[in-house]
Amino acid sequence: MRRIACAVAGYPIFAVRCCWLAISPWCIRKGRHQHKKLLIAMKTNKKGCLGILGVVLLILGGLVAGLFDGFINQIIYKELVIRNGTDMYQTWKHPPVVPHLRIYFFNLTNKQEFLDGAKPVLQEVGPYCYREHWEKINVGFHNNGTVSYETQKHYYFERSHSSGSEDDIIVTLNIPMLAAVSQVRFKPRLAQLAIDSLLTVLKEEPIVAHTVGEFMWGYDDPLLKIAKNLLPPEERMPFDKFGFFINRNGSTDGLFNVFTGEGDITRYTTINTFNHKKYLKFWKTEECNMINGTDGSSFPPGVTQDSVLYMFNENLCRSIPLTFWHKTETFGMKALRFSPPRNVFDVTPENDCYCVGGPPCIGGGVFNISTCKFGSPTVVSWPHFYQADKKYRQAVVGMKPDPERHAMYIDVSPRTGSPLSAEARLQINVAVPHVPLIKPAAMLREMIFPVVWFEDGVTELPTEIVELLQVAENVPEVTKSSLLVAFFVLGGVLVLGVSLSLLAEHFDLPLPFLNPNYSSRESAKVKSNEQPQGNSPRRELSGHTNPAMTDDGDKDAA
Repeated sequence: MRRIACAVAGYPIFAVRCCWLAISPWCIRKGRHQHKKLLIAMKTNKKGCLGILGVVLLILGGLVAGLFDGFINQIIYKELVIRNGTDMYQTWKHPPVVPHLRIYFFNLTNKQEFLDGAKPVLQEVGPYCYREHWEKINVGFHNNGTVSYETQKHYYFERSHSSGSEDDIIVTLNIPMLAAVSQVRFKPRLAQLAIDSLLTVLKEEPIVAHTVGEFMWGYDDPLLKIAKNLLPPEERMPFDKFGFFINRNGSTDGLFNVFTGEGDITRYTTINTFNHKKYLKFWKTEECNMINGTDGSSFPPGVTQDSVLYMFNENLCRSIPLTFWHKTETFGMKALRFSPPRNVFDVTPENDCYCVGGPPCIGGGVFNISTCKFGSPTVVSWPHFYQADKKYRQAVVGMKPDPERHAMYIDVSPRTGSPLSAEARLQINVAVPHVPLIKPAAMLREMIFPVVWFEDGVTELPTEIVELLQVAENVPEVTKSSLLVAFFVLGGVLVLGVSLSLLAEHFDLPLPFLNPNYSSRESAKVKSNEQPQGNSPRRELSGHTNPAMTDDGDKDAA
């Protein structure tokens, strides 16, 4: 009552002070309560925002994992397509690489003993190195999404990278003569005697000596000139000279028609026709005569370890499968190394269609191509009979197979299908026939005789090509990995942290870091325990003294 009287009696300032003293404790308690609710709401909203952010980051990580490769691949595939007037077209038409052809001859060191029936002793001589220049000519685009071309190849002898000159003398088999002997080995006696008389008149011997240059680019042989007039067209060689690369310097391997990748990147650079044909005519089945794969200069993108690549080789008259061998790194890029399977030249049910004129067939790691080489006794294998039956190595002296030097391989960039490094290796052998009626060859043992092996490949790429391939192969992988780590790790940490914090608050766990409310309640309990038991003492407000009031409340009220 006195407080009201004071106000009415004209003490406004004092009345304000009295009212403040009366309501201030309530205001403080109310303000603290509202502030506490606000802090709790802010903390809850903050956790909600962090949780949502974590979920969004995880969703982004999932999108990167599922869609990033496809998005990047579409960009790369669009650039790979062969279109006239583009940078890719110019690179495809004028390959900036510098292939090298290396030739190794097997020199016969025991000529007379071999003619008398002994095992031949061979010495590998080489390499004789030739720098190559490739260019695609007669290029034409077609409405079915294909492009036609011929690859023109020029060879330039490099003495500085060779073991000798093209004038070095090589002693080896007289292949034209043995081809003539092989032609009549199953013919009547009269035909064999006729060949014997012809060889005697021409003074032909089973062993000849010529220079490297002559064996490479051709030398005159009287047998070939006579055969050109006597043999039927299908058995007649198109040259009157003999040489492993005769008429091939500046020539082409044939007319290829391949898919450009437009509309279907999975068929990129795969062969549609070769010399206007989809099939060959040398083997027993349509499947083996089918021209599969590419010419080996590129492959469809998206290569994996499970991929089986096919490469058509016109010199082998067939397509060769390539399967994954092992992972490697080339020019700072991860690559997959592919190589022909071990049984590619074996006698298997899959290879039975290549057994023309058999059984029996040769097999065992060597492949008879006489049917597509005018009937000549030509047999191919990997160098030094690598992966072939040991009986072929044991028949001669000097074979030392080594996978590092003699295995054929191609290192492929998985994303683009581009070869990063390649070595195509092949050995030419002659199947020496045993025909007793032909005296010049009567003492020769029947065997597979190694003559020469080739190594044709690319081991160096121009810097600008390497940089482009690195951008296509490495940058997307690094970017994807970085984004996945950022999104999944940060998103996972946020979601996990918010989840644990909510669980800690829900179950009121004693984890101050995750449950700060628990820490506040503990502090409040400690403070309440520190106050004395019994009646609470009268609150004294320092700085506020009312001389009109006494300790007796009843008197003050009066």
